[in-house]
Amino acid sequence: MKTLVVIAHPNSHESGLQSFLKESCSSLETVKIYDIQEDLKTFNLVEVQKLLKKQDRIIFQFPMYWYAAPDILYKWLEKVLTKSLYKDSLKGKELGIVINMGQKLSSFQAGASEHFTISELLRPFQAIAYKCQMTYLPPFSIPLFSYLNEKDKKKLLINYQHYVTKENDSRFLIRENWAIERLIELEKKRVIKDEENRLTSIRDALEDNRLELDSLLMSLEEMRDE
Repeated sequence: MKTLVVIAHPNSHESGLQSFLKESCSSLETVKIYDIQEDLKTFNLVEVQKLLKKQDRIIFQFPMYWYAAPDILYKWLEKVLTKSLYKDSLKGKELGIVINMGQKLSSFQAGASEHFTISELLRPFQAIAYKCQMTYLPPFSIPLFSYLNEKDKKKLLINYQHYVTKENDSRFLIRENWAIERLIELEKKRVIKDEENRLTSIRDALEDNRLELDSLLMSLEEMRDE
């Protein structure tokens, strides 16, 4: 699955979070980064639309400014979403949102300080997805990044990679397959030194669990048929 991450940040090079997320994608062969700010001077509508058409999943990635996306994203959308593009060319693709904010996530709910949920505030993008006949994915929220410790950042990295690359299917088997594929990819690229073969052991354990799960599912199917 091909994924395009569209970064909509007016100063992306000065953003610690955007640098972190870009680095998180550096080992992902199926993910391409498109930074709107970097493309402003050489923007080519035809080429950008060709790029969008090639993708299976498109991610809009931005900080929340006064309950909305930065103006740079809306101006880009006005140029890119021509009638010929949104009527046919994006049909069946997926649209996801990666958003960060300076408040804790629990603030975004009825009765809390921000009153509205993240999904409610992002409703215009859900409307865009429907207009383009795309599948709208649940938003991926990153609150208070600057306060995260190293352990939480590692967890964020894995969850973020999961969001941009995993098939849109919540079944455990799909999550397990994703983990195995990522481990194999890391082994091939030697991203992690695995002198004690710990990655191989983890991968083997996941595969064994998958075989056991498949066997249990078959047994359940047989019991149901009987």
